[in-house]
Amino acid sequence: MIKKSSYKDFKIYYKVEKYKELAKKILDKEYLVIFEYKNTERNYVAKIEVNGSYYVLKSPKAETVIPQRKLQTMFKKGEALTSFFNIDYAIKSGLNLFIEPLSVMVRRGVFLKESFILMEYVEGKPIKTAEEIDEIMNIVEKIHKMGIYHGDLNTSNFIKAEDSIKIIDTQAKREKFWYFKRGYDILTMKNDLLVLEKKYEVEKKYRVNRDLGYSLAYFIKNFKKLSLVKKVREIKVKLRTKGWKV
Repeated sequence: MIKKSSYKDFKIYYKVEKYKELAKKILDKEYLVIFEYKNTERNYVAKIEVNGSYYVLKSPKAETVIPQRKLQTMFKKGEALTSFFNIDYAIKSGLNLFIEPLSVMVRRGVFLKESFILMEYVEGKPIKTAEEIDEIMNIVEKIHKMGIYHGDLNTSNFIKAEDSIKIIDTQAKREKFWYFKRGYDILTMKNDLLVLEKKYEVEKKYRVNRDLGYSLAYFIKNFKKLSLVKKVREIKVKLRTKGWKV
């Protein structure tokens, strides 16, 4: 059961009391940064140490700096809290396939102002072989059958831990009625660099239901490949480097 507590200007969400106390230490900045995986205006992810133990700390900053994303937080929980609830649901449903969130810290007014998600740290290696992609596709089929999609399905968002392959960097959102998001997952995976390098045939391993949702995902995916669309996206990237909130 996910519980909620207040500390300073934040709401802390947790399941186990010790992780509430860990969250307080995070907010008090009583931790040591071991390694920063990502540190941009839009996202922060780091391996940290607290009381001799390692964790992963993430702050999804894009939804507090990009106007359209920020506006959405007026009506939504935000990425960190959504991930916590959704992965908790998946684990309770028997899908022990995710790097588990331990606590979430959220500060908000009308809009989300700041959020952090504290996750377990799992020692592991990147995916490298076709056999490991096979395992990933088995995992994808399992979560898709539960109506759960990844949202950014590529081999770099999985990690080979000591005993199994685990999913990372997902909000584990669900869709009920069609295969738009799940279809988009598969289409994204087909363009993964390792998949292309290994000439791995994704849909020979798992062929997603090709309904109207899949057809729409296919159309959007190919629309994004148009030269004009690519040019617009390149302009957006350049504007972001200059400090534009787009």
